[in-house]
Amino acid sequence: MRTAFAISTRLVMPLLVLLTGCAGSRPLVAAWQADFARYDRDARALGPQGTPGEVLRTAQEEFAAADSLARRGKTGLAAPRMRAALADVRAALALAEMAEARTRADRCALTAEDARRGWDEALRGLLQAEQVARRTADGVPRDAPDPAAAAAPSFPPTALGDAGAPPTGIERVMAAWNDWSTVARDRRVATADLEGRFEASRLNGEHGKTPERPLALHEAGRITQELEARVRRGVADEQCARAAAMTGQLGLARDAALRGTLDLERGLQDALRLRLEQVRAEAETRQDQLYKAMQSLEGKYASIRRDARGTIVSLADILFDFNKATLRRDVEFALVRVATILNQFPEMKVRVEGHTDNVGREDYNLELSQRRSQAVQDFLTSQQVAAERMTSEGFGMTRPVADNATAEGRQKNRRVDLVIEETP
Repeated sequence: MRTAFAISTRLVMPLLVLLTGCAGSRPLVAAWQADFARYDRDARALGPQGTPGEVLRTAQEEFAAADSLARRGKTGLAAPRMRAALADVRAALALAEMAEARTRADRCALTAEDARRGWDEALRGLLQAEQVARRTADGVPRDAPDPAAAAAPSFPPTALGDAGAPPTGIERVMAAWNDWSTVARDRRVATADLEGRFEASRLNGEHGKTPERPLALHEAGRITQELEARVRRGVADEQCARAAAMTGQLGLARDAALRGTLDLERGLQDALRLRLEQVRAEAETRQDQLYKAMQSLEGKYASIRRDARGTIVSLADILFDFNKATLRRDVEFALVRVATILNQFPEMKVRVEGHTDNVGREDYNLELSQRRSQAVQDFLTSQQVAAERMTSEGFGMTRPVADNATAEGRQKNRRVDLVIEETP
């Protein structure tokens, strides 16, 4: 009886599928319409741009076509298109949430950078006060607080194609799903709902040899994109949390430096207090001289600004060939001019900091920024800028100065900064 029932079920199921164009699919289509409306509302509320916006537009166009069919009573034709639209809009929402998390992480990084600059300024004031008072303040951190930031994660290839298209071909979809599932497990990202929907798409089941295979493939591809977005969103949230912790610690260190400076200044006699003011004035004068000298370099290859850390020379990305860390011969003259000015201010120390935009893998961008900063330091050394004055470090995509959502912003973020300040 059980065998006969199984056989009869296999015979009846195709008939039920054929009947979905009738009353059987109408309640299901109505439920999908309601689900789509909710996901679409939430996705639009985030104002998605770029890839998330493209995926959302695809979802809306597909839904409009399916909804038109449903309203004309062609539910059998509407159902598969409605499912595709629902898969699209879910992916669009996940990608929009990922982009928003990335934006938050960038803002957190900028806030942490501002806090670090405040701490730098407070520490310089303390060192000047200690120099004049000839004693050291107690209980003040001398090194930048570091909350043990985790290394940038290594991600598998993205499941996002041109304009956010899902991967094509069963082998590519399965490979992408397995790769991102492994990363999700390693990072303890909740994926039970996605796993259930991936299995429900029946990518390897009955749809593998039926006309519905393209739909199953499309759904599975979109679910894989949701998985990738969820992982990347979690990483961005972690980076923001670490940056917030760094901001808090830098704030405490800055307060300690300010208290130490105040305590030293209170103990100074009038003559020593006057000497402290002279030291500060001289430092500011030399910074002014340096800044004015560097302003002559403003233009195609460099931009000049000042902040609490000192004078900052931002070298444009065009100093390097695309994705390379070798200085282009035709622009080395700009760096020769930088070196010439630096050699007129031997008391100034120089931090060479490499930065990238957020295009590409984080680990690759970090390594590229490190190689580029080192290349600039090596060139300056070859131009007789004393090596002991300089340090170099790469920060990858973690310290943007502009919005990575625009081409202009990404170009500004691809840079090597020379941070020049007086040596205490």
